[in-house]
Order: sequence, then C-alpha cells, then structure tokens
Amino acid sequence: MEFSRTQLRCSVQIDLYALERNLGKIRHYMPGEKSYIALVSADAFGIGMEAAAARLMLSGADAFAVTNLSEAARVRKVGQGWPVIVLSASVPGEETFFIERDITAVLASLEEVERFEAAAEKLGKKAVVHMKLPSANPNLSIPDVAQARAMLAAIMGSQWLTLEAFCVAGTGTGAPEESDIPDPGFLRHAAGTLINLGQKAYIHHSDMFDASILPEGFQTSLRAGLVLFGIAPEKNSVLETFKPEQVITFRSAVSHIKRLPKGAYVGYAKTYRLERDSKIALLSVGYGDGLARSASSNANVIIRDTLVPIIGRVSMDQVAVDVTNLARVELSDEAIIIGSSQTHSISIEEYCGRLGISPAEALTSFTQRVVRIYRQS
Repeated sequence: MEFSRTQLRCSVQIDLYALERNLGKIRHYMPGEKSYIALVSADAFGIGMEAAAARLMLSGADAFAVTNLSEAARVRKVGQGWPVIVLSASVPGEETFFIERDITAVLASLEEVERFEAAAEKLGKKAVVHMKLPSANPNLSIPDVAQARAMLAAIMGSQWLTLEAFCVAGTGTGAPEESDIPDPGFLRHAAGTLINLGQKAYIHHSDMFDASILPEGFQTSLRAGLVLFGIAPEKNSVLETFKPEQVITFRSAVSHIKRLPKGAYVGYAKTYRLERDSKIALLSVGYGDGLARSASSNANVIIRDTLVPIIGRVSMDQVAVDVTNLARVELSDEAIIIGSSQTHSISIEEYCGRLGISPAEALTSFTQRVVRIYRQS
C-alpha cells in the first residue's frame, strides 16, 4: 500500500468544489428562503477571501456578508454586482466609502443613522442600509428597544436613507453560545410601521435562528456561514439534518524520527514522560501555524492510515507524535491533523471537541505561512 508523501512542511487543502456543493445543497434544502447570503468573515474563515468569494459567486450566492470595510473591498475586487453587507458597526468617517461604493451598513445606533444620513445628503446619493434588531435580553441589547424605535423612525423619515432589511446578530453554527432572539415587541412595532407606510423589508439571520417566531409580513434570508465551510449544523439549527461536505484538510510532514528510552521527557517544560522505549516523530507544525496549544498530549493525527497520539507540548514550530506502533515511518510522511485517510477520519468537530475550541476559532487560526492548496473540481 502506498502512503502520501509531502515536501510541504504544513498545508491546508481547500476543496472549492465541496464549498460549491454545500451552497447548492442548502438551496435545495431550504428553497423557500428569499435569498442566500454567504458569510465570509475573517478571510472567509481562514480559507482565503478571494478564492472563496469567486467560487461562491459562480455557485449562485445572492449576497455576501463580512465584518468590516476591508473585507468588503476584497469581495468587490473579485467581482462587481453582488450586494455586500458589513455586519459590524462602522467607524466615524467610513460612511462616505460605504455610500460611494454601494456597500450596505448594518446600523446599530442612532448616532450611526445620523452620520449616514448626513453623508448621503452631502454626496447627493441615497444610501441603502440595514438595521440591527434589539435583543429580547435587555442586558445584551445593542441597540436597546427605545433606541431601536428612534432609529427606525429616523430611517423611515429620511429622504436619504432606504431601509432594506433587519439583521439578527450571530455567526451561526460553530460559534460560541448563540441563543438570543430579537425583542418580540419591537418586531411587531416594525412590522406595523412598514405596513402603515406601504413598505417592505426582509430579515437576514444565521442558521441558529428560528424564523417561525417572526410576525407575518417579513420575508427572510439565510446568512450561511460556517455550514458552507463544512461545519456540521448544531442540534437546534434550522439546518439540523443538513450534512455539509468537508472543505478543508489540515496536514503536515514528518521532519525527524528518533528513538528514546523509557523515562525520557518529550517537549517543553517536561510535561510528558515516556512510559516505554519509544519511537518519536517530529512534525513540522506548531501553534505558529495554527495547531492549537491545547492539542498538547490531547489529540491524534493520521500517519500511514494509522491514528497516532500527539505527546508533550505543542511548540511554535513543531510537535511530537508517538509512532512506536507503526512498523514503518519515513521522513516526509504525511500527517493528517484534520481530514481523512483510507480508513480513518478526524473531523474538524472532533478536533475542536478534543481541544475545547470552536470551529470558527480553528479555521481562522491558520497563519500565512501555512500553504493553501485549492482543489477546483
């Protein structure tokens, strides 16, 4: 049996075809949605903004959501014509850039509303805006209900601002605890205001939001984020039974092999002591590449279609694994950290569960020195 060999010290293989199929399957799974907004925050969750945006544009994404203006600019460099929504609050002075380039801001304060209205009037150009919904939990709500009512009145009364949508905050599956819901009283107030004015606005939300709680009159749009990138939906997700394809494979290579006697210490600070004579391999990957330090003596990798344990502390540039049970191991042998071999698989959910981190944290931890290899088809 032949096993993979690699000359790359550390790499992430990204299956763009799987990304495309995930979007297509979500469309088929939820055909009643108004549109599908691809959430590509944090450099498209670490896989690369330009590659991800280009593939999602070709795959039929209706719009893109990002965290800041620099990310919005990167999406626009890939292709014109797609709506781009910036989910986080704007910084004073950015509103001109938003309006001139038709990038949509999600407003979260009355001060932002006033800034965007003034900038739109100065430019002589109407600005399409979204509005963040207040939370049902008053301790978490930004804006609070009173300010949200004032914001809605100001936007609807402005000749320079056009309200296109409301935003339910949240990244979705794979993010830290996300269970908050919008204030139901404000939702009824917003629906009534729109009806009285003969206007419409939709609501966009992550897969962790139950749209059935919304009053009649609102269309909805799914803001698909981590599920697009291969993260399995949570149990209370609206996509609970959807099974995404894995998009990334994280791998390294064996750089050194050494035999050590029973009682020898492995790794910094002497945290791991061998209980038998052992064969130890060093892998060319560390926390400087994105392998979490919590993997220290707490995770496995796959070498030659065999699960082998990480031992000792993860250092900046390398980590040790115990390959004593492997009959044969050679320099440059592939070590799969996340991914599959012929008979074994380590999913990103399993990897994160062992390490106590979220999939979003794992994906966005890959550093620039990790080679990204894109599979197109």
